[in-house]
Amino acid sequence: MTKVNTMIPAIHRAAGPELVEACYKVPEVEPDVRCPTGEARITPGFKLPASHVIHTVGPIYDSDKDPKASLTSAYKNCLSVAKENNIEYIAFTAISCGVYGYPFEEAATIAISTVKNFADGIKE
Repeated sequence: MTKVNTMIPAIHRAAGPELVEACYKVPEVEPDVRCPTGEARITPGFKLPASHVIHTVGPIYDSDKDPKASLTSAYKNCLSVAKENNIEYIAFTAISCGVYGYPFEEAATIAISTVKNFADGIKE
């Protein structure tokens, strides 16, 4: 939520300083960790054209014990937070790709299958 990766600076600039403040208000679960790998947290969107930002931390591909499970959890927990907050639409970046080293194709397959499985489990 507060660590630097490729998306955080752009999102924080667009949302305004209130988003940074909101991130630091999320309680630490251990020193300097507000959102452990695979979990999700929510803040208001502030100046973004979205009501909320759902934050997650994906795995570092080469050092996570089970990167597939961690990445699946990241997507699944974001979707769960969205559902709990009655959010009807969600957009994702390519979680853990780029600086975290997750291969794009493999990560895309996990993202698509996780979203599909989650949607299949929702009853209208």
